[in-house]
Amino acid sequence: MMSIYLTLFLICNVFMFGESTFADNLLKCKIKDKKCQMEFMQKIIVDISETGALEIGIPPTDPITLTNISVNVLNSIDITLKEGHAKGIKNCIIDRFEHSLENERAYLDMTCNITVKGKYKVFVSNNIFKDIFNGESLRGEGNGKVKIEKLKVKFDWSYSIQKRNGEIYIKCKADKTSYKYEIMGNMLFAADNLYIGDVESSKVVTGLLNENWKVLVVPFLQPFMDKAMEYSLDYLHKFFDNVPLKHYITDDLSAYARH
Repeated sequence: MMSIYLTLFLICNVFMFGESTFADNLLKCKIKDKKCQMEFMQKIIVDISETGALEIGIPPTDPITLTNISVNVLNSIDITLKEGHAKGIKNCIIDRFEHSLENERAYLDMTCNITVKGKYKVFVSNNIFKDIFNGESLRGEGNGKVKIEKLKVKFDWSYSIQKRNGEIYIKCKADKTSYKYEIMGNMLFAADNLYIGDVESSKVVTGLLNENWKVLVVPFLQPFMDKAMEYSLDYLHKFFDNVPLKHYITDDLSAYARH
């Protein structure tokens, strides 16, 4: 579970790069050329997977280092990835990209296989899985791994075209952005030092998760995904706020611009 909110964070990094490093060499597309724009996004995934864009705070995305990221679910599940890394973002596939200047909306579908490994800490109170753990709490602190196969994420975001300092930019509307996700493949878990009560139960717990992840994991994913959106929107804004449209769109969109 600890990897889900990290996954969307990684996916959205594909759009985030600094003007000083990338802008002059970006693939340029006509505004109505969907095929070109999909190729542009696909190329960015590969281009920044190793170098990142450190000048605007974007680390390399494959692998990406993750440190002290915590989430609480239903006041009963506390999960922290103390230190680790995630791999797979460079192989994400753009399935669909569409947008409408008139409606100021864009739609993007992506499919990724993501693996997160690292040192974790988890505590699950006995009231949420009381029957499964025979009334005992679940706790652990050690090495963990989660692999997510065919994670499909669909973005729906609102934007406007704005003119600033003589340049045209896309302005994202964070409060009008939404997403959906679905795991089309499988989830695989591995971990050591997991205890049910005082009994070391790593094989039992990971086996249970691997066999029943749709029931035991999926219902609790929303807080992880919501956390990921916080990171994702921040980085999306860094790209759109700093790279003028002229670096990746050939059309003159000044007629759509707001001042």
